[in-house]
Formats: sequence, structure tokens, C-alpha cells
Amino acid sequence: MSEPVCVGELLPGLVAEAIARAGPGYERWAEQVAATGYCVHPVRLRGTVEQADPLTGEVRTVYATDREPDATLLKACGNRRASVCPSCSATYQADSFQLLAAGLRGGKGVPDSVAEHPRLFVTFTAPSFGQVHSRKAQGLLVFPCHPYRQGQTCPHGRRAGCWQRHDGDDPRLGEPLCLRCYQAGAQVLWNALAGRLWSRTTIYLYRALAQLAGMPEGELRALVRVSFAKVAEYQKRGAVHFHAIIRLDAATDCGCPACVVPPPAGFTADLLEQGVRQAAASVAVPCPVVEEDQRVTLVARWGEQLDVRHITEAGDENELSAEQVAGYVAKYATKATEALGVTLDHRIGAEDLEELERPAHVAELIRACWELGARPGLARLRLRKWAHMLGFGGHFSTKSRRYSTTLGALRRARVAYAIRRRRGNTLPLDAWGRPEDDQAVIVVASWRYLGRGYQSTGEAWLAASAAARAREERRIAKEELRTMTMTAA
Repeated sequence: MSEPVCVGELLPGLVAEAIARAGPGYERWAEQVAATGYCVHPVRLRGTVEQADPLTGEVRTVYATDREPDATLLKACGNRRASVCPSCSATYQADSFQLLAAGLRGGKGVPDSVAEHPRLFVTFTAPSFGQVHSRKAQGLLVFPCHPYRQGQTCPHGRRAGCWQRHDGDDPRLGEPLCLRCYQAGAQVLWNALAGRLWSRTTIYLYRALAQLAGMPEGELRALVRVSFAKVAEYQKRGAVHFHAIIRLDAATDCGCPACVVPPPAGFTADLLEQGVRQAAASVAVPCPVVEEDQRVTLVARWGEQLDVRHITEAGDENELSAEQVAGYVAKYATKATEALGVTLDHRIGAEDLEELERPAHVAELIRACWELGARPGLARLRLRKWAHMLGFGGHFSTKSRRYSTTLGALRRARVAYAIRRRRGNTLPLDAWGRPEDDQAVIVVASWRYLGRGYQSTGEAWLAASAAARAREERRIAKEELRTMTMTAA
């Protein structure tokens, strides 16, 4: 969300729009803006909420937008991407943190005993598709990117390496040393198959655990269950990799999160780590036929870099705490291609290919999606549809059913809390003055979509100013709470 600017710097038309909005009805409009969490692109709705008595058939209106400013109700857009709406993405990130943390330490309907289960934080990476500029460091020592012999070149006449010691913010990071040598087509195919590769990994993990435990897979599945939550992240080179929380539970008849119990003795975090490493090394997904005369079957596999960390009560140098992992994973739940230095938040059509204002490497990957997407054998991958995601069409954040609560449950709890806070201790009544808890009425809501975003630039400026003030108030409140906590300690 943009920061507020001085009124004197605005155009006269914008000043007039802001003054018009600040007239009658401004306080209620400001309340709606605050209720959306200062959404950048709120949804504008018009309609009514009615209650019907099923015994008498009488219908009464309990809410109508006719009494609102501009006869409009503002609702948050709910977009998870920070590049689209920072306020809604902050809410999504906070919900994701609570969801992930509940599966690691309990709460939100999950028993506290999950903190004693074997838990791992695993990062699955893509294989290499060619040399790219990278930063290699050990402590304060930064190594050359790709050392090579003087005068050595690639088949296309470019230098075969790079002696630069890149900074962390070097824009060349992730770019291929030679665009023509880099296998852009193979990378977008791998991105497209990454979701299937993960799904098959969860199956192979059971097989690996059964082999390590010395029992048939069916017997193992009767003893333990694997729960997980993962998010996808783009590397600088444009390849997707997954950050996954993997937890081992005992097999129970009920698959809800409230019924999870620790696994039997012998199923430790070390055994789970061995199973993950064995599954990641052996799993493969066949790629659809690329060429009609293709004689070999291409397969997608994980890269050699597999990072496995144990999650403990208090993380140390080699282990992580539940809060650290939940915060790290939730951070990537609101991101997409931002790690590439560009934001691709809309689909790309054929007319956009000629004028791609993107880095050369990203543009090459997008063109590879369009070229491969035209081949009949790859039609099911829908590469052209997902060209703006560099071929990846899977969900960025997924979890197993028994891992923890759901985002929907967290949202319903937040709405219920907001209603209780607004009404206080008063008993909510229906249109006939009866307690709503009796469920004696039927609620009928009728809404009409008017559009998205504020109706004028002046309104958007007023909303941005209010959002800046709210952020400052939250910052001051956090500092005061931190100071009071330190003083009490």
C-alpha cells in the first residue's frame, strides 16, 4: 500500500475527490474501510439481508446497503499475494502461521501432544538445468560464482564460468551464464510436474518407512500416518522448490486433527528422516511425450540438494523451533514470482509475447511454455495457461487433512470474535426480538456485484492515509507492549 503524500502535491481533481468523500457519510465509509483491513482493492456490493420466519412466512429486512454511503458495502478482496494487496495478504499470512503452528505445538482444536511427535522441516529442490549465477558463501567468506580456466568457453562462444563474488542483492543471481545452453524447456516441464512429484513422494515415503521398519506397507499404514503442510517457492532461476513440514502420527480410525496421537515406540524423527531421504532419492514422475519420434521416456526427479532439519521445542544450531518453522513457511504463502525480481500476477496471451518487459531469462521461460504448450502430447500440462507461473499450475500452499485446522475455520472464528466484540455482552436478537441462538429464522442474503477498488483516486488516497495511521498505531502498541513485558520481567 502506498504511503500518504502531501495534499499540496496532488492534482486539483484529486483534492476535489478527497473533499467530496470526506463530506457526509465519511465516518461510516471509514468504518467500512477499517473493517476490510484497509484492503487496496475492496469488492463493492449492494444488497440486503433478510430473515424469514418459517412458521408464519413473514420476511423482515435486517440489513440493507441503502443506508450505507453510496448505497455500497465494502468487502476485503481476500487476495493472498502481497504484490496485489498487502493488507489481505498480511491476514492470509497470519492465518497460515496459526494453521502451521497448530500442527506443530497444538491448539486450534489440535492436541498439545503433537509437540512430542517426530517432526521435520524439509526443503525439496529442483535439479540443475544449466549453470546460473549464484552466491556461494561460508560465513563472511564469499567464493567465486563459477571458477573456470582462462579462455574456456561454452559451445556458443560465451565464457564458461564467472569469477565474480556476487552480493546478495546482485540482479544477475539466478540468470544463466549462457541463455542458449540453459535448458529452459526442461525447467518449465519440471515445474509443471512438480505437484505430481510431490504427491508421489508422499506415497513413496510410506514404502521407504515400511522397508526401514522391516514390515509390509499395509502393516505400516495400520500403525502410522504421515501428516504434512507445504508451500511452494520460486528460486532465483525460476524453478519451483517446496518447503514442507512432515509429521508422523499414529494411525487412528478418525482422521480429524483433534484425534491425532503419537506414533508407536521406535518411529522416531531419525527414522522419518531416513525415510524422507530414501523416498526423495527414488521417486520419479514420467513426462508426457514431447516429440513424436521420442525413443526415451523423460522423468522428473528431485534435485540433489535436500535439506532436512529436525523441529524441537527450542531450536538450536542444527534444529528449528515450531515458531521459527511456522513463521518461515507462512512467509512464502503470500509470495509467487517475486523472488525472480518480477511480479507475474496475470495470464499472458499470445499478443503479450512480442513485448515481454521481463528479464531475458524469465522471458525465455515464458516463451518455452508457449512453444511446448502447442505440442499435442503436452496438452494436459496446460503450459500456456500457466505461462505466467513458468509452467507451475499447482497450489502454492497445501496440507493433509489431519495436519491441523483449516483456513475456513480460522476465518469463521475471526468473524465470530468480531461480532462478539461489536455487540459486547448483549444477547443477539433476530428481527422479531427473539434470541438468534434459537435458530427460529431463515437468513436470506441477496448481493449484487458492483466492482472492485475505490471509486476515485481521492478515495484511494484517503484509504491509504488511514492505513498508514493504523500501521503506525499498531507499531506503537507493539513497542509499548514489549516495553511493559521487559519491565515486568
